Amino acid sequence: MECRTWKFPVGDLPKRHTEDVAVYWPGGAPPTRGRRNHDLEAVEFFKTFPDNHLINRPYKILFADGNHTCSVAEFRGTMKGPMKLGDQVIPPTGKSFRVEFCTVATWNDQGAITEERLFYDQVGLMKQIGLG
Repeated sequence: MECRTWKFPVGDLPKRHTEDVAVYWPGGAPPTRGRRNHDLEAVEFFKTFPDNHLINRPYKILFADGNHTCSVAEFRGTMKGPMKLGDQVIPPTGKSFRVEFCTVATWNDQGAITEERLFYDQVGLMKQIGLG
């Protein structure tokens, strides 16, 4: 198995994902398909957690194999906006979360993500923000 340092693309976040990216979230729901749909998820997430911050300089763990990377970082935020869960809207709790966040990504030859698998303690996050 060959391991190498992966050079992450520079630029705006949307440019890091292909048009037809598949994003797999914790909980086993079908993946989000397409950069536009993933961008819409991000907009909603930022409305709920406007101060969210991924502490990844340096990553806690970062390694690569071929066109795959795996990273672990610390993820923090505060529920300052409403959260949409299906048809339900949950008002902000004002409570903060802090979890480890793991991303396993598959990259194409142009340096864009084609598949992204996201892992974090979803139950722990919900408990920390007062919803568990």
